[in-house]
Amino acid sequence: MPEPRTLPHDQYITAVVNALAANGLCPDDYWTSDAEIDRYDTGPDAGCTTMLNAYLDWDTAEAHEDGIALMWDHPAEQWQWAPRKSSGSLAHDPEFLPTLPRWARPGAVVATVRDLLAGRAVSTMTSGLWEQHEQAQAAVDSWAADS
Repeated sequence: MPEPRTLPHDQYITAVVNALAANGLCPDDYWTSDAEIDRYDTGPDAGCTTMLNAYLDWDTAEAHEDGIALMWDHPAEQWQWAPRKSSGSLAHDPEFLPTLPRWARPGAVVATVRDLLAGRAVSTMTSGLWEQHEQAQAAVDSWAADS
């Protein structure tokens, strides 16, 4: 059986999930992918290019009976979130989280998830960047150049 392929953002998403788990907020499901259609591409190849992304979800939340979903996309510059429907699909298009840049510190993601699950307003202070963001961005840039 072939080993699963490592994606350039896997290390970062793993750091985020580990920080969430360490704070009692482990998602019910999460995954990373390089196969989603790049919905940000408006050029001549729109609909034919893919992007890197990650999806994390929680089945229930204090303020959202059917839970929430958190998304990380490249080339988006910020994390996104949306409440979920009972079917597990998103209740509406994801909303950007301007305080969580693409490589937000995992602790800032934890604080935001805690607020979203409780239905509180999220912090208005923009997160600093993850310590390893430069290496991760270089890996993502390499992936994008090869795609």
